[in-house]
Amino acid sequence: MSKFLYIFGLLVFIASLIVFIVNFFGGFSGMIMVMALFFMLNASIAMGVSEILTDMKRD
Repeated sequence: MSKFLYIFGLLVFIASLIVFIVNFFGGFSGMIMVMALFFMLNASIAMGVSEILTDMKRD
């Protein structure tokens, strides 16, 4: 479960980062930029939770 959560978070983070960069240089809607930042935050939280779950399994 923790590996899936980490990979999912990483993929979402990379996709959101690409959307953010394209939006930043392309000058699209500000709402898309805010949503990309929100998804990057959620992906970072998912990756952090997977790290916590991995540490809890080791103990």
